[in-house]
Amino acid sequence: MKTVSTVCGVCPGKCHVECEMEGRRIKSIKKSSTENPSMICLRGFYSDEILNSKDRLTTPLIRTGEKGKCEFREASWEEAMDVIEENCNKIIKNYGAKSLASHVGRGGFDEITDDFTSIKMPDGKSGGFLSPIGSPNNGSVGSLCFTSYGLIAPQCVFGLDSEDLSCDLKNAEYLCVWGANPKTDSPPFFYDKMIARKKDGMKIIAIDHYDSDIIKMADYKYIVNSGSDMALILGILNYLSDKFDTDFIEKYTYGYEEFKDYFSQFSLEKTSDITGLNVEEIKELSNLLFDNTVTLKSYTGLEYSRCGVQTIRALYILWSLIGNLDVPGGLLIDKKTPLKKITSIPNAAKGVKKIGEDEFPIFNKFINQPQFTKLPEAILESKPYPIKGIINIGSCMSINYPNSELFRKALSNLDFYVVCDRFLTQDALYADVILPATTYYEQDKYVTYPDHIEIKEKLVEPLGDSLPNVFILKKIADRLGFGEYYPENFDELLEIAFQNTPEILKELKEKGVYYFDKKEEPVYKKYDSFDTETSKIEIHSKLLEKYGFSPIPIYDDGFDSDEERKSTLSKYPFVMNTGARIDTTFRTQHLNIDGLLKHQKYPQVIINVEDANELGIKDFDLVELYTDKSQVILQAITSEYSNRYDLEVNVGGGSFTQDENWKDANINLLTDNELFDPISGFPVLKKQYCNIRKVK
Repeated sequence: MKTVSTVCGVCPGKCHVECEMEGRRIKSIKKSSTENPSMICLRGFYSDEILNSKDRLTTPLIRTGEKGKCEFREASWEEAMDVIEENCNKIIKNYGAKSLASHVGRGGFDEITDDFTSIKMPDGKSGGFLSPIGSPNNGSVGSLCFTSYGLIAPQCVFGLDSEDLSCDLKNAEYLCVWGANPKTDSPPFFYDKMIARKKDGMKIIAIDHYDSDIIKMADYKYIVNSGSDMALILGILNYLSDKFDTDFIEKYTYGYEEFKDYFSQFSLEKTSDITGLNVEEIKELSNLLFDNTVTLKSYTGLEYSRCGVQTIRALYILWSLIGNLDVPGGLLIDKKTPLKKITSIPNAAKGVKKIGEDEFPIFNKFINQPQFTKLPEAILESKPYPIKGIINIGSCMSINYPNSELFRKALSNLDFYVVCDRFLTQDALYADVILPATTYYEQDKYVTYPDHIEIKEKLVEPLGDSLPNVFILKKIADRLGFGEYYPENFDELLEIAFQNTPEILKELKEKGVYYFDKKEEPVYKKYDSFDTETSKIEIHSKLLEKYGFSPIPIYDDGFDSDEERKSTLSKYPFVMNTGARIDTTFRTQHLNIDGLLKHQKYPQVIINVEDANELGIKDFDLVELYTDKSQVILQAITSEYSNRYDLEVNVGGGSFTQDENWKDANINLLTDNELFDPISGFPVLKKQYCNIRKVK
């Protein structure tokens, strides 16, 4: 046996793995290394634990006991498919295909799973796994993440997706990071480049609500109250409005004067009261942004308030008005030509409304999926019709969606529930069949990089009878009558995935890699590139107006009246902000891996040191967060950087398979599914009210 080093293949990163080899076969993975270990790369250090954990699912399981209990027996793939076929067909016969749904989370993660569960229909719209049998209810983590930032907000300003807007890091003298933490990106490509540019002298401006990784490394730091970002943007706009280029506004924007009438209400003093920044800090930040060319790095952190979509819209409008749009070192208009992948699937679900479509029509317009935050209503109240069965791939809905108790009740009331995963999750308690999926080490895959596509071979053989997600989908599709759209093996997979790009397919088969053409020299100030109804930067969004929403960004603090505000804050004076990633976990994943848990034993809440002193709380004390709904035990960490009454709370705990300290720490037991952004349906994870006390 010998030891070799190889690219790990877990993510599109550049980390390397040291493996023990027997002949040409990899027997075990020892460790990995990378210059800047990130959340993703860090997993490689414990890959052997992840691969061979006692908790790994290695064979199909079929329920033997009542729902809510972990009582299963092992089964063959054939028997598991028999049960799935029988129950799915029963639902289709009794209720129609629309009552059978699918859902995909980031547990699926690899690009192949994403591609094959959102197969494009001939009309170019996303269909989803169960489209061929007539179900429109093919949902995803897009019900909770990215859709606001990536699609709705930029489309309602520029008529572009976020992928058509790029951070000109190469030429930037200043970088503003707002609503993002690049160190925990997956994968961390931007972080590595950002660190290199910082060493070259680029300055970093960071806006966040606590002492995050980006705040720690920033040259200019601004700690704002959770959920108040929109107010800060409006205050900056008001402070700088006399300096804006009136010719640019007249020629390239639509609705400025209407918006100005609104944001002029946000004086420096009012903005300070809302955000927690003092007046001088607001002035300093405003001048930094206006007096310099500043590029922008943002992401999903701004999605989770009552005005999440409008906040992101306001940020894009700010960047346009301060002269930092599509200029060297700014935020570039960089239209991407979508890579043509899988498009051959029938649209058998045409004309059938999805769950959540009536409540969130703009969400439906851009993502063409059900809004799964409305799933409990469909299961428990048959609104707009009953959902009776779900096939769930790589997701734990009973933890990750708001009001977990309601989701648990809903899942336990399904006629039939299939879970496909690598480990038992909390959702397994409600599953009728559990299917074992491979880890990223155990499957061949293609990965799309910014400049090329590459085939990455598996490092080890699959454990037990586990299969890659896509081949599990193939088995189910065969039984439900549409297996021809899914591959039998990896060669067929490539043929289907790249059927519309034969030149890419040829290169991948022959060389294992395909390089995109090099970009031409950039052209700046492409202000005729806006695909909006007015062909301008729509400060007043025609699309939002059409659907009955405010056409200009309006700040919503979550209260309908002063009386409601006073009543709520008297009982629950703290703001709970949750959802940020920590280095050693990914959502609910890896909280059963000892090698990772040693880095952080307990789920934590970061609390302002003055608040902590008043409550008699010290570092590492156990505390209880509570609302009317429930309570959760966490470990307190005090901070001088957090604002008063602002709490940063770890997410991901709450599964019976997790470590003892984490298994009851599901923060979504406290979150309210009735608090959401009315445009996207996204839950308010950044500004829900609670209280905190020390555990005696």
